[in-house]
Amino acid sequence: MRTSFAVGVDVGGTRIAAGLVERKGRIVKDAVMLTPDSGPFAIVDAIIDLIDDVTAGTHPSEVAGVGIGLPAQIDFLRQSVEFCTNLPLAGVDVRSLVMSRSRYEVTLDNDGNLAAFGESRFGAAKGARDFLMLTLGTGVGGGLFLDGEPYRGSRGMGGEVGHMVVQMDGPPCPCGGSGHIESYMGRAALGAKGCEAVERYDGSAILAEAGGDKTEVTAEHVVTAALKGDEVARGILLEAGDVLGRALVGLVNLLNPKLVVIGGGIGESCGFIMDRAEEVMATEAMAGRRDVTFVQAELGNDAGVLGAAALALDEYDSREGLHR
Repeated sequence: MRTSFAVGVDVGGTRIAAGLVERKGRIVKDAVMLTPDSGPFAIVDAIIDLIDDVTAGTHPSEVAGVGIGLPAQIDFLRQSVEFCTNLPLAGVDVRSLVMSRSRYEVTLDNDGNLAAFGESRFGAAKGARDFLMLTLGTGVGGGLFLDGEPYRGSRGMGGEVGHMVVQMDGPPCPCGGSGHIESYMGRAALGAKGCEAVERYDGSAILAEAGGDKTEVTAEHVVTAALKGDEVARGILLEAGDVLGRALVGLVNLLNPKLVVIGGGIGESCGFIMDRAEEVMATEAMAGRRDVTFVQAELGNDAGVLGAAALALDEYDSREGLHR
């Protein structure tokens, strides 16, 4: 029997969102809460509470299952959390913990993969068989679709675009490496650049956005100042666009995608980052650059929820021998 709904859960560094989603991609009911900072089991409790919230009043037989996107490297075959930079979930059996307290089958995947899944099924990448998505937010995530299917690598840990090295001995990355894309474009990195500008006394517009307190400067203050026309803040973001563009040179040369989708809170609010990255890629990449179209994501904060629900539906259909 083909079920009507699935639950998608998108776990981020700052918030967790969940939705009860119809097969055609309409979110029937949603709920959001801040990501707890009191340990892994509090995060699991929050996930379960959100699942209960969005499924209240729906008969269990109508729900195919739950998809959960985590900002982590997931061994997709074993459904285990292998590495997690921004949340204390590495080694935690999230799937079993959630399944032990809910009535649904659970499937885990990387949040960037699921954002790409959502855009592929319902958004900007619908119909594209070969595309790359990058999500610019707390960290830098991403997902790959090759020949119409999500590419996860041998165990599910592929597609970590944000942790490509773009400069030898570059600034430290939250993951423990250095010189990664996230070292330049994550929220922490952009906030640090804003603080540097304030210390040089040419970041007055950024400081004003932070209420005059230089200890409170964040990436969001840099973004807001840039969008209001401040050249210093804009320069910080354009430099990040340069870094992204050079990383895309390698990806375009390697993969020859048809489409590059830029999402995430920072990526969607600052179109000129994407424009700069596209300029750099178009200048330095090889012939495949002519095949690439750059677009902004269409689903916003719903991409991860919709992608997670679509994954849960596909997994259910596979178990039941159904065809999409």
